[in-house]
Amino acid sequence: MDVIASLQNQIVHAHRLVDATMEGITDDQFSWMPPGTVNPIQAAFIHTVAGEDFFIQGILQGKSRLWETQCWGAKIGLEQPPGRGGDWAAVKNCALSLGPMLEYQTEVRAATDSYLAALDPAELGKPANFPGYPRPVTVGDVLVILAGHIAFHAGEISAVKGVQGAKGLPY
Repeated sequence: MDVIASLQNQIVHAHRLVDATMEGITDDQFSWMPPGTVNPIQAAFIHTVAGEDFFIQGILQGKSRLWETQCWGAKIGLEQPPGRGGDWAAVKNCALSLGPMLEYQTEVRAATDSYLAALDPAELGKPANFPGYPRPVTVGDVLVILAGHIAFHAGEISAVKGVQGAKGLPY
C-alpha cells in the first residue's frame, strides 16, 4: 500500500467511526445539552465536519471553505461553526436539525475524496501553513492530524450519546 492510500484509509476509517457513532441519533439527542462543560453532540459534530472543510480547503488548498462558498451557515442556521479558540456559545444554545449538517458532511467528504484522489505523493513533504500549531507541519502531517481529529471527536460524540443512555461506539 502506498502512502496516499494509507492516508485515505485512515480518513475513511475515521469517517466510518463517526457514521457508526451517529447511527440512530435523534434530533433530541443531537441537541441535548449535557451538564458541566461538555459540548452537545451538535457542537462536536459540526466542529468535526467544519474542521475537515478547513483542513482540506483552507490549509491544504488555500481556498475558501465550502461553509462560505456553498452558504452552509444559512442552510444550517448557524453563522459560524465552532472552531479552535472560538466562541462555541451559539452552537451550544440552540437546537439545530441534523439533516442539513449531514448534507454539509456529504459535500465536505466529497471534496476531501477529490483532493486525496488527485494528491501527488511528492506533495506530502511540502510545508503547510497550519495557524496556531506549535511546530512546522507538512501536507502529510495535516492529513494525519485530520484523521485523528475526526476520530477523537467521534469518541466525544459517543460519550455524550452514552450519557443519554444510548449506544455510542458500535463495539
